Amino acid sequence: MKKLRVTSSLICILFLTHCASQQVNSLYSSKYDSPKASRVEPEARANFMQAEKYFFAREYDKALPIFQSIKNKLPNGKAGQLASYRIGSIFYYQKDYKNSSKEFENFLSRFPQSEITFDVTYNWAAAEFSRENPEKANQVLSRLKLTDVYAQGPKRAEIVFQLAAQVSKALGNHSGAILAYLAELQLPLSESSRQKLDESIYKTINQIQVSSELRDLLKQVREPRFRDKISNRIAILSLENEQSSQPLTPPTPVAQSSQFSLEVPFKNQSLISGSSGDKGTIGVVLPLTGKFANYGKKALDAILLASKSFLGAGDDNVRIVIEDSRSNPLIAANAVDKLARDDQAMAVIGPLSWKESIYAADKAQELGVLNISLSGKEGISERGAYIFQNALTPKIQLDSLVSHCINNLKFSRFAILAPENNFGREYGSSFWNSVVKFGGKVVAYDSYDPEEKDFQKNVQELVGLNPKHRLFEMSRIATYKKEQKEKTGKEPKVKLKPIIDFDAIFIPDSPKAVAQIAANLAYYDVKGVTLLGTTEWNSEQLYRRGGRYVEGALFPGFLNTSTPNLNQSMFIKSYNAAYGSNPDLLASQAFEATNLILTALKNSPSSDRNELVNFLSQQKSFPSPLGSDLSFEGSRVAKRNLPIFKLEGNGAIVQQ
Repeated sequence: MKKLRVTSSLICILFLTHCASQQVNSLYSSKYDSPKASRVEPEARANFMQAEKYFFAREYDKALPIFQSIKNKLPNGKAGQLASYRIGSIFYYQKDYKNSSKEFENFLSRFPQSEITFDVTYNWAAAEFSRENPEKANQVLSRLKLTDVYAQGPKRAEIVFQLAAQVSKALGNHSGAILAYLAELQLPLSESSRQKLDESIYKTINQIQVSSELRDLLKQVREPRFRDKISNRIAILSLENEQSSQPLTPPTPVAQSSQFSLEVPFKNQSLISGSSGDKGTIGVVLPLTGKFANYGKKALDAILLASKSFLGAGDDNVRIVIEDSRSNPLIAANAVDKLARDDQAMAVIGPLSWKESIYAADKAQELGVLNISLSGKEGISERGAYIFQNALTPKIQLDSLVSHCINNLKFSRFAILAPENNFGREYGSSFWNSVVKFGGKVVAYDSYDPEEKDFQKNVQELVGLNPKHRLFEMSRIATYKKEQKEKTGKEPKVKLKPIIDFDAIFIPDSPKAVAQIAANLAYYDVKGVTLLGTTEWNSEQLYRRGGRYVEGALFPGFLNTSTPNLNQSMFIKSYNAAYGSNPDLLASQAFEATNLILTALKNSPSSDRNELVNFLSQQKSFPSPLGSDLSFEGSRVAKRNLPIFKLEGNGAIVQQ
């Protein structure tokens, strides 16, 4: 089995400190890493790009004087700003933490509202911690808001929480470290990472020697398994105190001012008493302008269709209030605030993207208004009792697919071939977890550059055709060829046979990439293996591009024009009649979310927002246009058993 290969794409997200003596990771911004993004003042452009080349080659002694010269010539310009950031980073990598800290502090005093203020703040804290000054590091970290940390995305947020835990532990603040670990647990992490965090939390709880600190911590922790551990620790300390002839001497308590200011995540908060609104008002927050505008408009079409269908059923007391997030997280949060306070919306649908959804969810939780997010990213609903997710998350998709493969088709062994990007890593990890969950085994894994066009090497690695791994067989083949050529005068065509020890291969990528991979699998005689994919494969593009090489492929479905599901069939027809095209997954989810809220409003006689939350929480079999009845788990993520589709030999997509 191959391990995940680290490629240059990771460097665009962060730099790992490259010295064993360094204790923390350096957060790295990708905002200015491409030539297109590095548009600084014309007079500094040539020198800046030269310094960048030295910087990325880690020739810091050559890069530093150029950046310093640029900073001196254009101290208030874009070039000077970025040069200052690079200077601080170079000092950090050279272990000159004092000057690194000084440069980052100076940057923030001059550019407090810069696009990279978050990165500079974190790196300043990292520099202070590396120079063994955790008190100062804690003060710097306290500038970062929890919502801003989560908005950075899972990978970068994880690094921040790791530093927060280290700083707290260095200060002897075990409770602060536990809160940082808990915040990190809210991110979509791998199962192994979650297990390590659990172990760290349990270990840190055991290090607390003061019962009062444990009782204070118990008030802030909501997860049952950790609450049980804290309660047990309190009991143990009480017993030890009773049995000891001498009272325990607690360590010197940490001053409140030095405690890391990381609040407990919103997970499992209770409902707000008296949260009410205008019974007929539903808010919508979607990106109708900006980079996600096309997706936002599709979702809005479906929401309006659902509301019109409902009004046609005889209820004319519904008002849809629409706010444009402009693809901006802060605007999305402000839109929720307006809808909840000014328009008195009973619920808010949207937004779509990870960052927008995080900001909107936190604001909805704060104000006590139901929010149904349409983002497929795991973890958003965990931010509070008012936050629901109506999306086909990776877990929902792949649990349905893997369950069908193992329970119905009796597959037991799987391979994964995934692109080396966030999507590939997330879906690859989720698929692996699903396989283990249902009793299967992943026996091979390989990854590739998302821009890859030739997948021969990847296929060779996956099925054991790399000659360096089979030297003995290669030697036997060479000897045989030589002997046969001496006897017959012709060299026989003999080659290594692939080692196919799996029933299916999961490829979380587009139909275009899958078609290329499938052709390479056929070239190397990889036969009898089923291709598995995501809902993105539910498209005529898969057969059009892959032809016979992708026949028999399986994937979780959502919409199909020939569906036997009456709800889905009616939805497709009504959407097509209204807009002249078939709906996609996002439109389906938006339509469904609207129906959920409208049904809840119809069944509730009051304007209490909490009644809507309770209605959704209790849903067990809500009729869904996505092909199966919907229910909400304790995590408030829409759960359903998705139908599985198969690509037949004639290109037809048939439900299994």
